[in-house]
Amino acid sequence: MKLSIADNVHLVEPGDFEASEHWYPRVLNSNIHPLVSHFLHLTQDQFIARYNRLNPTTDPEMLKEILSYRPEYFKWSGTDMMHVTNRAGNRKLTIIETNSCPSGQKSMPLLDLNVEQGGYRKLIEQTFKPQIDLHDETGALAVIYDKNPMENVGYASTLADVFGEDVYLARFLKDDPNPPAKFVDNKLYVKSEDESWIPVRAAFRYVTQEPWNRLPLKSKTLLLNPIEACLAGGRNKTEAYMAYRKFNEQFRKYGLEIHTPETFLEVEHGDLPEYFEKLGRSMVVKVPDSNAGQGVYTVTSEKEMKQVYETLKQYQPEKYLIQQLIYSNHINGSDREKAWYHVGTIPDKKNRSYAFDLRLMMHYTENGLRPLAIYSRRARLPLNKPLPEGASSWDLYGTNLSVKQTEGWSYDDERLMLYDIRNFGNLGLGIDELIQGFIQSAMATYAIDRHAIEKFDKL
Repeated sequence: MKLSIADNVHLVEPGDFEASEHWYPRVLNSNIHPLVSHFLHLTQDQFIARYNRLNPTTDPEMLKEILSYRPEYFKWSGTDMMHVTNRAGNRKLTIIETNSCPSGQKSMPLLDLNVEQGGYRKLIEQTFKPQIDLHDETGALAVIYDKNPMENVGYASTLADVFGEDVYLARFLKDDPNPPAKFVDNKLYVKSEDESWIPVRAAFRYVTQEPWNRLPLKSKTLLLNPIEACLAGGRNKTEAYMAYRKFNEQFRKYGLEIHTPETFLEVEHGDLPEYFEKLGRSMVVKVPDSNAGQGVYTVTSEKEMKQVYETLKQYQPEKYLIQQLIYSNHINGSDREKAWYHVGTIPDKKNRSYAFDLRLMMHYTENGLRPLAIYSRRARLPLNKPLPEGASSWDLYGTNLSVKQTEGWSYDDERLMLYDIRNFGNLGLGIDELIQGFIQSAMATYAIDRHAIEKFDKL
């Protein structure tokens, strides 16, 4: 951590960036897989041509419109997808959720060994700096965050280098009785060493835990991303699905569709057992505003149904989002087209195959929407082995690495799967799947931003 000038405030100066502090150690010693590097260097026209080749009903002009889109609120996103198939052998990447404060830089091997700051610099230079240069506010630069210091100190150090000025790094927790940052008349201020308040013209924002409790709508301080992106689907799963549904209604006729599991919105607590039966005694229950793997429950037995039912009483009168479970294996008698199950990793030497997700971070640039970072996480237990006694279905299906502890967060990075020479082949993904994932991510980002415009531009 850099120079501490007040409680939970550090001053980051140009030249402070240290690569060893902003990547997991094994990422620093890895080399990006050539196929992944090739994917990240494809042009927009190449993405469109290849996607259209594989999906000939797609209207290439409409796809170009989406990939060229300039988001108003959602200029940086991370989409979590799973690689699934059905009995008919139709494989696809299906979206699980889209994030408005995505992690990923610390898990991404360098694309260019000569650019020490990697994706940190790309995001700041190509996405944030052009916005700041045009933003008509005065004050300092800042990074506000509530978790993931490894990446956020990296962003602060990169911001300091790109602009050649000091950056305030403020840990902005939801329950801090004496917070180091505040908004006054919708402008952000951070605390200085003499307890005075410094106005901020622009801030990189990684505030993830109930950010609406601290961040205002229509912020005068430029934020990447503003709270509108969260409320329209970057954090609220119900709003995200509504955005996807509207997108599909508009673009399905052009051969473009966001893939998600079968989803039910605003389910009452008392109706959860009914949906458990309706979906074949397995389902996923999500608290709409939860994140980092919290508030998401896989239910595959009567015992788990009772446990989840009791656990969710704390959220009353919350309404839940219910989704079809992506199965561990094909189930005899299931619907040939509608029942999806995990493709899983390539079996290891013990013949174990694991569920995994694909996190694709993307950003808006002068060349449109572009992929920025990519990695995967696998579940704890294999799909194709009996579930040990006492294990939960989450151990089989859950992939999130965040572990909430009494004091802050830790990360189970043993299950992190890098897109490097050593690990990428174990995922069984090819460049066409990566392209498909990028297009899905771009469509989801487009959908949520358009939803945000509808919700907030009229205010």
